[in-house]
Amino acid sequence: MHNLPDSIIDFHTHILPALDDGPADCRTAAQMLVKLYEQGVTHAVSTSHFYKYEESAEGFIKRRSKAYNELCAYLAAEHMTHVPDIILGAEVYFTEDLINDPDLEKLCIGNTNYILIELPYTRLTNDLTDSFRRLAACGRVRPVLAHLERYAAYADEETLFELLSIAPAQINCESILSAPACRLAARLLKSERVAAIGSDCHNMSSRAPAYAEARKKLSRRLGAGVFSSLMESSAAILTNNDI
Repeated sequence: MHNLPDSIIDFHTHILPALDDGPADCRTAAQMLVKLYEQGVTHAVSTSHFYKYEESAEGFIKRRSKAYNELCAYLAAEHMTHVPDIILGAEVYFTEDLINDPDLEKLCIGNTNYILIELPYTRLTNDLTDSFRRLAACGRVRPVLAHLERYAAYADEETLFELLSIAPAQINCESILSAPACRLAARLLKSERVAAIGSDCHNMSSRAPAYAEARKKLSRRLGAGVFSSLMESSAAILTNNDI
């Protein structure tokens, strides 16, 4: 019997209320947290969308703090203690001038210098890959690629593995649960450069948490040790250690 890790980390959630396209209110956000807890999640990384062309990092952080404080107050008022710990972060949309943002570090996950990066949904050109490589090499932040498998629609597998050689990645639970996407996810996982999985949950209907189901399928397909390794690397990120 393979025991579950002590820390089970959902690395990609849109859990904060009225902040992006996640839950509209604290009630729904709380329901999502309860569902994640029931699925075994102990830590939920809150990765609300950040778009540099829409607002400043400072403005985003103020809005995030307000949403987080309101959610915490709601949980306390409702005596809801059986929920995962929330780790504040962001899903940062990549632009070529992101590296020049003086507040870039403020968008990192928790107290680390790891930052979750979402690539544009467009053809992944050599110029874009080289620009992302510069971000990874800048010394200010350590990128983690959000839902790498999604970019298969815009690049061949060789390019995806090239991205993995630049920075570690996270994959989504929904891709593990989808048969065609699961085959790609399995190949990416075998590279040992995928560092985390995330539910990418947004609500309780169309994009509800499906973490436990994905964990079980992943363990059946590739072995429980793969999930444990993902939790080890995710925990290393949250403590700002090398992976």
